Amino acid sequence: MTRPALLKRLPRLVWQPREPQPLIAPKDRARYPELERDFALLDELLLPPFHARDGDALEAQNAFWRQQLLLIVGGTAATVLGIVQASLGGGVVALGGAEAVLASLLTWVAVSARAGESHRRYLTGRLQAERLRSEYFVFLARAGAYAGVDDETRVRTLRAAIDELDVAPEDA
Repeated sequence: MTRPALLKRLPRLVWQPREPQPLIAPKDRARYPELERDFALLDELLLPPFHARDGDALEAQNAFWRQQLLLIVGGTAATVLGIVQASLGGGVVALGGAEAVLASLLTWVAVSARAGESHRRYLTGRLQAERLRSEYFVFLARAGAYAGVDDETRVRTLRAAIDELDVAPEDA
């Protein structure tokens, strides 16, 4: 079941990785049979690390959005509890206790968000995925370091470019 448009951008409570998609649709690849060897090589060498980095980035982005949404909703709930407490003239211990517990939890979430771990993981993973995506198309175009060299040199250059990014996202 698909999510309504209004909810599509909301973070998921439980992360579910999406199915990896090819960078070029099969019907478009079929239009260039002379590149089939290049496509096969890229599918084998470049796409697995690309999909890993892309998945890491999407998961970290979801975690960051979830934190931010929790802060917004929790802050609103704490404010409403304070308004209700004030409108009742104060002295309702249960409301005051609930507000204090909620504010404490929100403080912990805010400190965690301030550390920025999920945001940093997202930015690192996205940068690495986009660099690999770029390498994919530069390789296909036989441009840059892949221009005017034999196939063996192109493959070595591609492997070196992939290895350069082959660090865990949290190590970058």
